[in-house]
Amino acid sequence: MKALATYFATINDMPDTEFKVEILEDGPIKKVSVNGKVYEVDYNVGGDTIHSIIMNHKSHGVQITGLHDSVYEVKNKGDYFQVKVIDELTKMRLARTESAIVGRQVITAQMPGVILKVYVQPGDTVKAGDPLCVLVAMKMENEIRSPIDGTVKEVYVKEGDKMAVNDKMLVVE
Repeated sequence: MKALATYFATINDMPDTEFKVEILEDGPIKKVSVNGKVYEVDYNVGGDTIHSIIMNHKSHGVQITGLHDSVYEVKNKGDYFQVKVIDELTKMRLARTESAIVGRQVITAQMPGVILKVYVQPGDTVKAGDPLCVLVAMKMENEIRSPIDGTVKEVYVKEGDKMAVNDKMLVVE
């Protein structure tokens, strides 16, 4: 079954353990996979931060508060966690910027979409993390950033271009 959305969660007490959370079915009762184990989940929001979550016919009153940068504070029956939740695109972007990247970088589309804005042109000097362009995919604007400090060598895209997965967008070296 193809996931409707995929997220990756880490808990502050277990920083080396990542949980892959996939939304398999959306509806009154959601089918959610956590590291391959499927759960049927029903939930109601009972205020700004209180969520009533029903799993395996057991109700859990969980308080969820957004802190910052995709980090949430979760309280459940005296247990307290800080959970960081990121989507697939953010995970790919982080993996690209956290690894030791050197040399010529060909930046490709990681998902199909449309180019909304292009911020750079050949010859521009950029720093790692600088925005290069904006790709709109699944109704979300995704800022594509430079993986390295360098010079923009090629720009293959312009505003309005339709992109497929792995289409070349820019080259930075």
